[in-house]
Amino acid sequence: MSPGYPGRFPPKAGAGRPQLTRALHTVLDTCRQDIAAFRTAPARPWDKPSVHGGREPVTELDLILQERLTAVLGRAFPGIPVIAEEGLAEIPALPDDCLLVDPLDGTAPFLAGSSDYAIAVCLVRDGIPDQGVIDLPAHRIRVSAAPGVLHVTGDVTRLPRYGPRTVLTSPSHTSTVRARLSDTTWSVQPVATASVKITHVALGRAPAAVYAPRPGSGAAPWDYPAAALAVAAAGGTVRDTAGNDLARTRPTRLDGWLAQLPSPDADLSALLRTTAPNP
Repeated sequence: MSPGYPGRFPPKAGAGRPQLTRALHTVLDTCRQDIAAFRTAPARPWDKPSVHGGREPVTELDLILQERLTAVLGRAFPGIPVIAEEGLAEIPALPDDCLLVDPLDGTAPFLAGSSDYAIAVCLVRDGIPDQGVIDLPAHRIRVSAAPGVLHVTGDVTRLPRYGPRTVLTSPSHTSTVRARLSDTTWSVQPVATASVKITHVALGRAPAAVYAPRPGSGAAPWDYPAAALAVAAAGGTVRDTAGNDLARTRPTRLDGWLAQLPSPDADLSALLRTTAPNP
């Protein structure tokens, strides 16, 4: 099954939702309530060290969501380590079996009032992404994925729908991506958050998304594997700069990635060229 583009997205019927989806169903509803409460009475953020170097914002909400998610996952998957973003100063070595949690992917755009944020969880088995859940609270859409299975709840038409030759990328990467598109029939649209960009592709709202390699930036192992599973289940691929299929590759820190639905006339591989440092 593939949602295609630009047709409507048909959720795939399967034997039942994956275990990870069942485990997270109730707590993700609670997390949506926490997010709504924070929007009503926001608390001041503070800066934390980024695992890529530099600083980035964090809020009490990030910590609340992480605590809720890790507690539920610890009970549902006893003995499997839960590796969550908050509190980590660097990316650790990942065990073969683990749960990767980004409690609020896109804290900065969330604080700016954007809808481009998500909760992302991935179960890794034998070093390979096995099950993923991406919740888009601003749109009340939840996506669950496993090899060959894609399950969606919510109204996908609530999401923006981009043109049939549109590449989504980070706001700070738009000029770089536009310069690399030799085919000028493609346009570039900024979307701030990795899991959100990739999920737009999985749900057929855009044909491609890219995180262009740039010095001093990168994608953490909890940023992308859940959404990569969704793209694979929809018939597309998410690949890194070496061409590895990220739905079938051990999660790690990445310099860049390209998510794309099948398109016989679109070679976007040039978007993953490494950018030389600015003089």
